[in-house]
Amino acid sequence: MTPREKVLGFGVGGILLLAACQYTWMKYRDAVAARQARIEALDNQILQARDRLIQGAYADRMMGEYLVRSLPSNLETARADYSRWLYEIITLVDLQDAAVKYVNTIPVRDPNADPAGNLYLRHGFKVSGKTDQRGWIELLHLFHSKDYLHRLTDWSVRPAREGGLAIEMTIDVVGLTAASPDLKSPDYTSPLVDDFDAYAQKIWNRNFFSPPNQPPRFSGETQLTANRGEASLKLTAEDPEKNRLTYAIVGEAPAGLEIDPASGNIRWSPQELGDYRVTVRVSDDGYPSQSTEQSFAIAVVDPPPPPEPEAGPPKFDDSTQTVLTALVQGGGDWTAWMKVRTQGTTLKLKPGDPFEIGRLSGTVVDVNARFVTLEIDGKRFELRPAGNLSEAARAVSNNQGQP
Repeated sequence: MTPREKVLGFGVGGILLLAACQYTWMKYRDAVAARQARIEALDNQILQARDRLIQGAYADRMMGEYLVRSLPSNLETARADYSRWLYEIITLVDLQDAAVKYVNTIPVRDPNADPAGNLYLRHGFKVSGKTDQRGWIELLHLFHSKDYLHRLTDWSVRPAREGGLAIEMTIDVVGLTAASPDLKSPDYTSPLVDDFDAYAQKIWNRNFFSPPNQPPRFSGETQLTANRGEASLKLTAEDPEKNRLTYAIVGEAPAGLEIDPASGNIRWSPQELGDYRVTVRVSDDGYPSQSTEQSFAIAVVDPPPPPEPEAGPPKFDDSTQTVLTALVQGGGDWTAWMKVRTQGTTLKLKPGDPFEIGRLSGTVVDVNARFVTLEIDGKRFELRPAGNLSEAARAVSNNQGQP
């Protein structure tokens, strides 16, 4: 064999060896993967079995509790025992014109059992009568306190014509087929029901004809500012049902501070600067009444200075509409008649009379048949008939002001 053939033989042998190794490795890997998958499948089966055991134990425990609370499996015994108990509770609450009526019994099949087998019997009863408000709540409390497998499927309360309340109850109660035929009724109170006072409070504080009453809410700022000496603050609140609101101080309030119960206006005359706090309660008149409390901080400060009066429009000058209408002589004396047109009046002035017309005020110096001499601010001028007082005064002022 030549060296070349030897090299070729070694190469082929190496390739075959590698292929064999790879095939062996793949078989080993597949076997490990199959084993791991089998282990995981067995683990899942174990977990499922444990879950079924837990569920079964829970179902057994619940079934044990249900068996204690069930009616007897015997139909006649179940009807008699439950009817007797219903008569007992309506006697305890003194239900008037009471009636207990057996309605029917309906078998309920177990879907996981034989089609002919029943899981339980559902018995129907009706109770009716008349009582007062406390009576029907006591009846409900007695019903729910008894730990039977029963429920109210229908319940009505309405005013009776003769007074009081007429009630009607439709009841379903269960008797398991696995229960004893002469099973005794449960002799303990349901752990899910409170004592009567707590139970009744939840019912008396509800309005069955509308949604529950919501408490009012304060609106606006809780940081308020008041002026020293006299303060008037307005607190506002809103009620979701638009009920009437009443405001009241809670606890101690600053001396002299009062609140109007109807409007929420705070009246106060603080004399000292500083920060004060007051708590206010707002209550509505809904059923049942709801209230909300809010604390307000009030800072007492000095009042701001009074605002400067706004400059109003200039007043009309009556002197611009005043004219000399006549010079009248009577008894030897002359009188100047000056008519103020804006006022519809006539002034009758004699020598020595003072006058004030619009912005002009002065004295009558002389009156004669031709003119009247007037003096304003130490300046004398003549005013002739039909002459305008303001124009004459302005003319003399302008003439005397010239060099």
